[in-house]
Amino acid sequence: MELSINISNVFGRYDFATAVDIYKKAGFTACDYSLTGLVNDGDRWNGDNYRELAEEVRRISDEKCFPITQTHAPFTFKAAQWDDPVIFEEVTFPRMVRSLEIAGILGAKVEVIHPIHHMVYHGHEEEIFERNMAYYRRLIPYAKEYGVKIGVENMFQADPRRKHIVADTCSNLQEFIRYIDTLDSDQITACLDVGHVGLPLNDMEAADFVRGLGHDRLGSLHIHDNDYKSDLHTLPYLGIMNWMEIAKALGEIDYQGDFTYEVKGTLLCNCDEGFVPTMAAFYAAPGKHICAEIERNRPGKN
Repeated sequence: MELSINISNVFGRYDFATAVDIYKKAGFTACDYSLTGLVNDGDRWNGDNYRELAEEVRRISDEKCFPITQTHAPFTFKAAQWDDPVIFEEVTFPRMVRSLEIAGILGAKVEVIHPIHHMVYHGHEEEIFERNMAYYRRLIPYAKEYGVKIGVENMFQADPRRKHIVADTCSNLQEFIRYIDTLDSDQITACLDVGHVGLPLNDMEAADFVRGLGHDRLGSLHIHDNDYKSDLHTLPYLGIMNWMEIAKALGEIDYQGDFTYEVKGTLLCNCDEGFVPTMAAFYAAPGKHICAEIERNRPGKN
């Protein structure tokens, strides 16, 4: 199992090559590379030379033996970019396809692609489901062409009037299973955002989702902790989620994906340069411990 970090979390301070050196020395063995900047017209990945850029990032990754095993597709498009058919066909969808192509060049096994979920969820579940089935089915041939799986993620949203966190697409385990099983493709897998389960959406724990999705559906993770109130994206053990139970569940289903952090880089970006190696090791330490516990709980290990 790779211990992977969302390496873009320190790009405000370091370039990719330097970030790789820091995280690799700390004990991480792979990374997730964010392509979320594709929402911006002026982003470098929207230029004509995007393939050359991707090949250069891949070259650095290969030379340093630090694979990019996962990417994250853009998702902060405005509502009109999803709902206006002209904009969707000319801008939004082509950029999603480009992100899959870049992921393939980078060597990623999985690209996490959020379901379309900017609409009010409650009362519109079936409409959103049908729209997402059509959306993912259009993306599947491109994912196959570029050799990448699409990770469908469990989401949350804020109530537009009350402003507190409420349920959203795939935040219900049975709906998450329905999405994966209905798409029924080798190019589709579940990306369980563990932190999103630890929000006031339902009464289930992350370990319940792991066991419910099971070995065949669950192929990717977003690992971060919180206080069961807010989406904090903090390190494991800096919140109150039960990591030993999560590790036990991942071991029991013989989870074969990576242990991929999706955490803020604030601690690393704010400390002085001399303390960076110590802070990076602090980032890696909980992941090493939890991964060891996952291995201990695999079938036949006890």
